Amino acid sequence: MNKIIGTFLILGMSSLFVACSGEKSSEASTDETSSASAEITNTVTDDASTPTTTETKTENTEVAAALAAIEFEEKQHDFGNIKQGETVDHTFKFTNTGESPLLITNVKGSCGCTASNWTKEPVAPGADGSVTLSFNSTGKVGAQNKTATITANIEGNTTVISFKGNVETPNANGAPYKK
Repeated sequence: MNKIIGTFLILGMSSLFVACSGEKSSEASTDETSSASAEITNTVTDDASTPTTTETKTENTEVAAALAAIEFEEKQHDFGNIKQGETVDHTFKFTNTGESPLLITNVKGSCGCTASNWTKEPVAPGADGSVTLSFNSTGKVGAQNKTATITANIEGNTTVISFKGNVETPNANGAPYKK
């Protein structure tokens, strides 16, 4: 009958967990106070206590979690001409092309005139989501270029989308635009 003797050392914990079946053999003895080892060793012995199989696996303590990846259909939108005082919106659609669910934690506009709304729940790999930006042109004149920084669990932690437009002022005589 084979006896399995396993020793499990867990890094980062002060306790050492030892699981034994039967008697300890000299091949499986370890310093029970050491927690610096990152190895898990299983030794299988036969009835004569002769090692027949030894497996050693090194635990990788720096396993990097797979990241999500965000791919937009477009990263810049042109509103064209906007009448001063109008609020315009655009929805940027994206796909999670990564290996983990994508979670957007924040979208911050480059100015107070840019409001945002985004997909708040995790977006599964291969699934779609969106970020909607609103621009209030009140008090703005001429060419406008605005950005929004998206913070998410992606490489580099952020990505930027943008829009531009030209804010037209009222007619030359100062009359407001007709709606």
